[in-house]
Amino acid sequence: MHWFARARGDWTDKDYLLMLALTVYEDGLCSCGHPVVIAHHKDNDGWYTAHKRVCNSCAARERSTKGIGKEAYTPAPGERVSTTYDRPADKPLRNR
Repeated sequence: MHWFARARGDWTDKDYLLMLALTVYEDGLCSCGHPVVIAHHKDNDGWYTAHKRVCNSCAARERSTKGIGKEAYTPAPGERVSTTYDRPADKPLRNR
């Protein structure tokens, strides 16, 4: 995207400003998802707590790409592994 180009296609000024705001916001995040200005501040050492969670979608994808035995999984050219959410409607999630 050329932010300062005159040609914006079908984008309105609002579209342009929202995308610019999103870019500025995302550029200020660490890879962990927290704002760099807070997460990298030396006075915040010890003020974060790690929480482990299992993403069942990622787990299914990782299980399907482990390979067989000692053979490493080698994807076919262009192969991408994705998941779908297939829970039947008659088996709803339990309330926590």
